[in-house]
Amino acid sequence: MKLKLIVSFIIGAALSMAVLADTIKLKADHPDTYTVKKGDTLWGISSVFLNSPWLWPHLWENNSQIENPDLIYPGDILNLIWVDGEPRLTRKRLKKLSPIPRLQEKTQAIPIIPLEMLSAFLSKDHIIDPVLLEGTPRLLGDSVGSPRFFEGDIFYAEGQYDQNKLYGIYRLGKDYKGPTGKNLGTELIFIGQSQVSQSPNVDTTDKVTPHDLIKSAREARQGDLIIAIPEYETIPAYFIPKPVPKSTKGNILAAVNNSAAIGKWDIVVIDKGKQDDIQIGSMFSILRSGQALLVNDEEILYKEDSNAFDQLGDADLRLPAERVGELMVFKVYENLSIAILMRGNDVIGSTYKIEGLAF
Repeated sequence: MKLKLIVSFIIGAALSMAVLADTIKLKADHPDTYTVKKGDTLWGISSVFLNSPWLWPHLWENNSQIENPDLIYPGDILNLIWVDGEPRLTRKRLKKLSPIPRLQEKTQAIPIIPLEMLSAFLSKDHIIDPVLLEGTPRLLGDSVGSPRFFEGDIFYAEGQYDQNKLYGIYRLGKDYKGPTGKNLGTELIFIGQSQVSQSPNVDTTDKVTPHDLIKSAREARQGDLIIAIPEYETIPAYFIPKPVPKSTKGNILAAVNNSAAIGKWDIVVIDKGKQDDIQIGSMFSILRSGQALLVNDEEILYKEDSNAFDQLGDADLRLPAERVGELMVFKVYENLSIAILMRGNDVIGSTYKIEGLAF
């Protein structure tokens, strides 16, 4: 079982390293049993037992098919056992509800992380390559001259459209720029969904197409963009943490909620994407830069505490960066990714540096 588990995880998570940088270490106060509750997540349960919860696939027994992971349900009793000197969790699912033991009926398995945190990103693009904005069709208006549109309205859009597709209505938001100032992607604010109108009272021409506004999160306006919603743009409920080489360095560009400080389950944009071989599940450490010091024979000062003249020069020494949390990527674009903060040991700035988490 152990060999099967390890081989499956290596294949599923694409591990190529012979030795794990992070080993399974149980918490000193770990329990021997745990009863799964409604609202639990695999990550949260693993955090009860492990110092490094991203290693949860190594802890679960019978999780041999990575593409269809063993499902854990509220009411299951998890027991900590040892197999060849390594910890494993086993699951007891039998419930004695009558004189004859029978399987308890199950409803919904617990996810890896709280999926409600990701609900706004489940089926809609939120970042677009600036190059793709060129020529994107726009909302033109309607026959009565309305400037704003709501669910149930009919409007006209530039160009021609597929009658069998759903289209998203978006408004441009902020640009995400890398350290060099290059625009890596532009935020798209979701407005609503539309489809080619089914009304017999409107017609399509070679330049415009009538749309039914079938769902709206906010009012649509003239000039909003009309973009097809890809059918594959969904996020799996059960994705596996994947290691990233420590040599992969990057930056948190911004918190999606525009906060200056972030905490557990907050969503951020990072400047690593498909071109950096980032995948759904890729893990990153969050780094707090070490303090810059001015050192001489008379005193040692933090550079930020020195006088204005000394602050113009270079620091004599910089303390090492410290790991203060971890991120997991859940949506990947060409130059950027959207990630969720899985754990934070301290107040974390929304523009901290990151590096790959190798395990």
